[in-house]
Amino acid sequence: MPLIDWFTVIAQVINFLILVWLLKRFLYKPILNAIDAREKRVADELANADTKKAEAEKEKEEFKHKNEEFDQQRSALLNKAKEDAKAERQRFF
Repeated sequence: MPLIDWFTVIAQVINFLILVWLLKRFLYKPILNAIDAREKRVADELANADTKKAEAEKEKEEFKHKNEEFDQQRSALLNKAKEDAKAERQRFF
């Protein structure tokens, strides 16, 4: 009786190769496709977040600028009102 049964060895190698092919086709590729899709979705969300952050910064700067303009207008109107009140006071006295 031979120590190695070559038919069994060849059959096991063929079975192993079939198993590897099946795993690659039905398990490995779908997992890789799912990973790729997730990476793309995450990249898109990050890009969208960066865009929204840039828009928020722009709006923040616009708000800051408008707020500064409003403060300047308020100060100018307050100074004018004080001067008008002082002029009226001097006119009455």
